[in-house]
Amino acid sequence: MITRKEFNVRDKVLLYHLHLKLFPGKLRSHWIGPFVVSNVFSYGAVEITSLETDKVVKVNGHRLKPFYEGWTTELTVSAELGEPIYEE
Repeated sequence: MITRKEFNVRDKVLLYHLHLKLFPGKLRSHWIGPFVVSNVFSYGAVEITSLETDKVVKVNGHRLKPFYEGWTTELTVSAELGEPIYEE
């Protein structure tokens, strides 16, 4: 099932951008961004602002995904297990 994405003003998002080439080659798709959400409309459209150029664009909310920054990996702890003890 597809989960509904909800965006709030000042959230950072990535925009899905499809490059179509009419000549031989692969279809290349990738996410561009990050952008900042500047306005959210009730009918699913989202207005985003580019961080680099301050350009404002209105896009469909289905073409966006949240941008997560500052992810850190946590250290894992391993423990050695001894032989089990069975009671008779």
